[in-house]
Amino acid sequence: MNERSRVALAFALSLAVMLVWQYYFAPPPPPGNPASTPGGGATPVADLPAGTASLSSQAGMAPTDAPARDITVETPLWRATFSNRGGVLTRFILKALPNGRTLRAGDGKSELEVLTTTSRRGDPGATTTELGAAFELRLPDNAELTDYLNRSRYQVEGVAEDTLTVTDGQTATLAFTLTGERGYRVAKRYVIRGGRYDFDFVAELTKDGAPQPLAFRVGPNFGDQAFAEYDGYTHTPPQAVTVVGGNAVFTSFSSITATPPDAEKPVYLAKPNTAWCALTDHYFAFAAIPPAPGVVQLSRRDATTRFQGRDIKREYAFLDVPTSSGANNIIYIGPKDRTYLASVSRLLKTERGLDIDLRELNDYGWLAFFVRPLIPALDWLLRFFYAQTQNYGWAIVLLTFVVNMLLFPLRWKTAVSFRKVAVHAPRHKELAERLKRLQEQKVRMDDPRMLELQREQLQLMKDSLPIMGCLPLLLQLPIFVAIYVYLQLSIDLRQAPFIGWLTDLSAPDPWHILPVVLCVTQIGQSYLMPQPPGPEDPAVAMQRKIIVWVMPIVFAALFFWSAPSGLVVYWMAGNIVGITQQLIINRMLPPLPTAETPAGAAPTGGAADGKGKKKFNPRPA
Repeated sequence: MNERSRVALAFALSLAVMLVWQYYFAPPPPPGNPASTPGGGATPVADLPAGTASLSSQAGMAPTDAPARDITVETPLWRATFSNRGGVLTRFILKALPNGRTLRAGDGKSELEVLTTTSRRGDPGATTTELGAAFELRLPDNAELTDYLNRSRYQVEGVAEDTLTVTDGQTATLAFTLTGERGYRVAKRYVIRGGRYDFDFVAELTKDGAPQPLAFRVGPNFGDQAFAEYDGYTHTPPQAVTVVGGNAVFTSFSSITATPPDAEKPVYLAKPNTAWCALTDHYFAFAAIPPAPGVVQLSRRDATTRFQGRDIKREYAFLDVPTSSGANNIIYIGPKDRTYLASVSRLLKTERGLDIDLRELNDYGWLAFFVRPLIPALDWLLRFFYAQTQNYGWAIVLLTFVVNMLLFPLRWKTAVSFRKVAVHAPRHKELAERLKRLQEQKVRMDDPRMLELQREQLQLMKDSLPIMGCLPLLLQLPIFVAIYVYLQLSIDLRQAPFIGWLTDLSAPDPWHILPVVLCVTQIGQSYLMPQPPGPEDPAVAMQRKIIVWVMPIVFAALFFWSAPSGLVVYWMAGNIVGITQQLIINRMLPPLPTAETPAGAAPTGGAADGKGKKKFNPRPA
């Protein structure tokens, strides 16, 4: 037998051995995977949350297959859809504000959908990504059981029909139960009260009767679904909020590490000792208050959609909230209205004994330390003027007028200080020139002439220090910033009409008339500011032209062209009131000395000139 024959024989014997072994000794094939069974009703692997798909394929616990049911809960303030697949919340629509005003989506047409199970929509026909649902149960150390609990279909209790209506003052309970394999039993209950945005969520997980530790999920896709791009005004990016020791910490989604699509488990950002937490967008919040503080785990997943022909990446955050089996968790899904949140906080303290301040959901930014104390007064004034006018646009105008009138003494002090500087400017210049000439003559610094000039110069600086004119202006700044922040966050302005073409004070002026008028009024106010007497230095003249003409145009183009109308109305009204006040002040102040006035001569009204100076009197004799 040659070498070729021996090789062929070896292959034949090997094949025979493999076939015999496969026929008599090989283990039986594993049971079929539900995920791959056609028509099995299971979710495609690509649609499952990160970290669950690969584990579910290894799971020995097959999801139960009860009939699918979606229960719609209808209340006067909101409508929600719950699925018996996992006993989760899949859709939430806010219908009205606490005062009964109807809420619409950002496009002004569709319902205000603030919670879905998919990524934010883009262009018609654009693909969306399945993200999971709110109130999924999470067991950090048991991915197999987590997958099983969220994929199984539960029995629905307490609701015979597919719609549950809860009117004002009524209370209803929607329950989902699951008796699973290996001795596990799950019960999820939603206790809903008509006429309120808060409800209770109870999750109970036991194994052979013993309670098991668990967490539930908040999110993932929360916020007005009608727009796809964020801005810096009223479509700000959503945030995760964790409250520790009464202080809220706002976490941007971009600061959370994204979980890779092929990861077996989420990449978590731990927030220990969290008393309660939330997901927020600009106007609304989804808050969860567990029975005790714990470690809230934040994670993130990214998805891409197509908007206006462009691919846009979105970030979605998940909050896994630890809770106790069978304990009440208070849920709030509603507006971030400051006054209403205060009333809910008081109600929770009365009913549950909880010391929770839901007003922490409002983010006032890094200037919160001086903005927050002013907000209650501004809120009261705006609502008071709205009650008189029934129009938030006019309420803003009246609020701006009152605030500017209250600040008039500071404006007057500023004008007087600047006028002093202007009046003394020629004398300052003259003294500086005389000092320069003496220095050129090598006159000693202790010479009586030098000492006299320096003494007079110091006296003039003391009487007309420019910083004293800026100080009243700086004192007004926090108030103006507080109004700006308050109006930007106020949900009362959302879709509130003003006049004519201005149908939404939280949206930009569609015809850009307001920014143009604002620019003109800003130029007028700058033009009326006091000018130094006499011929100007060319550099100073150019600087003044930039301030008067260029800066208002640049500000209007960069900051107010696409700003919400309510903010532009506020700024424009402030300019008009400022112009009026400046005209009054200019009439009350003494005229500035003309260029022909001899240097050192006292201007009309008794301005000081050094020796024999009189006290500055801004009112002409």
